[in-house]
Amino acid sequence: MLYQSVAELPAAVPGVPRVIVIGAGAVGLYAAAQLAARGREVVVIEAGNRDLGRFAADSFASEGRAHTGIRIGRARNLGGTTSLWGGQLVEFQPIDFAGRDWLPGSSWPLRYEDVAPYYLPTYRNLGMPERILDDNEVWRGVSGDRPYFGPAFEVFLTRWMPVPNFAELFEQPILGDRRISVLTGHVATGFRGTGGRLTAVRVAGENGEPHWIEGGLFLLAAGTIENARLLLHTAQDLAWPVPWRGNPNLGRYFQDHLGGPVGSVHPADKRRFFRMFSNLVFAGNKFQPKIRLTNEALSRQAIYNTQAFFAFESEISEHMVYLKQFLKAALYGRKTAGMGELLRRSAGTARYLLPLMWKYVWDHRVFVPTTAKIAMHVQAEHAPRPESRILIDQEHKDAFGLPRVILDWRLGGDELNSIRTFAVQIGEATRSAAIGELRIDEDLLAERPEFLEKLGDTYHQSGGTVMGASDQDGVVDRNLRVFGTENLHVLGASVFRTTSNANVTFTAIALTTRLVDHLTGEDSSAVRLAQPLRACPEETRSSRAAPQSTTAAPALRARDLPRP
Repeated sequence: MLYQSVAELPAAVPGVPRVIVIGAGAVGLYAAAQLAARGREVVVIEAGNRDLGRFAADSFASEGRAHTGIRIGRARNLGGTTSLWGGQLVEFQPIDFAGRDWLPGSSWPLRYEDVAPYYLPTYRNLGMPERILDDNEVWRGVSGDRPYFGPAFEVFLTRWMPVPNFAELFEQPILGDRRISVLTGHVATGFRGTGGRLTAVRVAGENGEPHWIEGGLFLLAAGTIENARLLLHTAQDLAWPVPWRGNPNLGRYFQDHLGGPVGSVHPADKRRFFRMFSNLVFAGNKFQPKIRLTNEALSRQAIYNTQAFFAFESEISEHMVYLKQFLKAALYGRKTAGMGELLRRSAGTARYLLPLMWKYVWDHRVFVPTTAKIAMHVQAEHAPRPESRILIDQEHKDAFGLPRVILDWRLGGDELNSIRTFAVQIGEATRSAAIGELRIDEDLLAERPEFLEKLGDTYHQSGGTVMGASDQDGVVDRNLRVFGTENLHVLGASVFRTTSNANVTFTAIALTTRLVDHLTGEDSSAVRLAQPLRACPEETRSSRAAPQSTTAAPALRARDLPRP
């Protein structure tokens, strides 16, 4: 249920350790739904409300390399940043977890084998049907050729959620499960505890009045920037010996993907090229073809993990983006723009209506006009650097007493050679396969440092509370528990040591699936939500795996929540 004041929250059940989740974004709502499905009592604390909200302009600043995402890539509302993203799901690869000699600080305290088993149950928990998880199955179900770039490359598909906003996806569990209480409009500002055990979180509503909410387990899921800000701020608290005070890694190793165009593409046969690389539609889901080096090729070349995809720009593109946003808004009951703008945009796509329908129904493809220009974009990791970090400015505080956060994003410069090496190889592969010609940006070919300024961040913020073997090289352990504490865990990409070439959200959710299994001692593959997810617009609820009712599980056990 949704609540707007602490006084409205149901009283804690005596003897039952309540789980407190700070943040109602992707990992926060997902964790709450999974824990409630296992019989746990959960309170979710969200600083925003149901409407899309931003962070106050004076609550953050950016130093070092310019970072756009800190301003427009975050949201403060129910659903968090899932109100902004497209819902693209991509898995990490084995090389991403292994320590790489050419990438200092890249060794995770767990391996791919520790994470990979949780991808499948996470897909299931997000309502994604298993038949769409095999790239071969998808390619067989659509028209067009599967591209081949030679043995050093993999052409893979990313999967897009039909309902990307988690406030909508989990609407029924949130509103219908009595075990989930969501407190909106309240900011977490502090903790209290005894030794290494937290006992309560301090929150403040719009009037700034503080309240304490007690719990037995605390999950910090406020996003990369806010996770670090809250831990840095509370480390200054003199009311109790905060266990993470003095951890030298707190706020460090901030990362984001470098993204943007690296060259223009001139196909040998445009229609064939579109049939290879335009987005696919299969079983009601969208897929995007992308290209990456194999793990073996990355190891041989000792370069950073990078992916490429082709972007199509045409007169219809802007109109289609608007129409999709309008239809989603109408479908989910959000505020919509005026009908005049809708009619103007519709007129701009009218002559493409039949080709759009034909490509969608017959070819299972997203239509691209033959006049479209084609650019190759990259999404590249960079080295985790300790000087790339999140800081706080205690001299400037907001109405809730939280300090302004300062992001100092740093690169090493060696990313330029890595991206060039990757792009040149794709250019050679496109020519060898008679796909076309990739004309690489001259600044990139010449490895001019100014080329990096043409690339931006991709809103894939990570690091700041990285995972480590001990508090000497990390903030949380392999089970996401903050070093020195018994019952505080951090969720989200802020725990990542490296970022792969993949969007970070899906692996962050998979790690949450793993943590929930660890905390409850249950197998996630056998658990289903007691309340069904919201039906996707492209499919009926009956086409999903039927959700099973879940009997109440016992309270978290003493070994999971040690008592003083």
